[in-house]
Amino acid sequence: MIYAIAAGAVTIAGLAWLLACYDNGQGGFAHSPARARPDEDLPECSFRTVHFPAADGARLEGWLYLPRLASPALVVMAPGLTGTKEGHLEPFARRFARAGLAVLLFDFRTLGGSEGEPRHWVDQERQLEDWRAALAFARGELARSKLVDAERIAVWGSSFSGGTALVAAALDPAVRAVVAQCPFLATSTSQQPPFRARVWFVLWTVLDSLRARLGLRPLYVAAFGRPGELVFAKSVENPPAGDFQSSQGHDFWQTMPEELRGGWQNKLLARVFASLDRVVPLDHVGAIRCPVHLVAGAHDDMVPAELVRAAYELLAHPGKQLDVHDCGHFDLYLGSVFERNAERQVEFLAAVLARSESAPS
Repeated sequence: MIYAIAAGAVTIAGLAWLLACYDNGQGGFAHSPARARPDEDLPECSFRTVHFPAADGARLEGWLYLPRLASPALVVMAPGLTGTKEGHLEPFARRFARAGLAVLLFDFRTLGGSEGEPRHWVDQERQLEDWRAALAFARGELARSKLVDAERIAVWGSSFSGGTALVAAALDPAVRAVVAQCPFLATSTSQQPPFRARVWFVLWTVLDSLRARLGLRPLYVAAFGRPGELVFAKSVENPPAGDFQSSQGHDFWQTMPEELRGGWQNKLLARVFASLDRVVPLDHVGAIRCPVHLVAGAHDDMVPAELVRAAYELLAHPGKQLDVHDCGHFDLYLGSVFERNAERQVEFLAAVLARSESAPS
């Protein structure tokens, strides 16, 4: 009995120490902001940095690519998970601009060049608010200035943002098209962490939430890593499947120079685990009323291709498309896989966003 009481006291004391004192080396609100980029003329378009307000008043930052056309169609893009607009997305944006499409590529709150505290807070409901803010900015200020056509707007997301892009389109019938690349749709059985890891996730989530209530510094977990590590997303992708030869998302970002990562760090708030079940993109795809282009990697062990195929079957619009590339999760951004992937996306967007006299079905 005495030993049980002593053990309980030690456990409570340990939790109290974690709650009040623990710093996992990634705490605090300081961050490395995205490097300011000057407005300039690119070969295929003009470029400028823009800002617009989020629902809570935080300033969101985006890059606007404008082809030399009157009131072009617009593709609104956002990075996945903890990503920033600097990270491997500009090649897509410039391909779209070269095809005559305007692009608004923005950072979600607390990430990259956008404001918001605490930093690196990934939450699907907050991201949906940011999608709405970006669409409102496009249909408002950009359309009033005749920079884009408010009636021809698509949303584009990849990985985690691919899932929220699908939900944003389901909730906004005015969206004309969606590109969702290896979209996070739901947590599949194969991705469930072992019991011990789930216990740690619950503990970390509770501690982070309690520390937030007490005004203490937040707790973070690594965003990417290998199976067996306490991280949010795990990957053991087969290197021969594509051009990208790494098995870690962290290494994927390491392919970029430090100054071009837009403040990216391999971490996110631990409270992310408490929010994942609040929005399940797979439950929303049946409500989308516009053409959707889904992209999957046959060897993707972060977003299994069979889950993307299930989403495709649920889509009701006859203009739906599904491309399954012989690659893993991160190959879609690089090398020959990127070339094929981007070409297909350009074909889809150019077709569905073409000017027409009739409204989309």
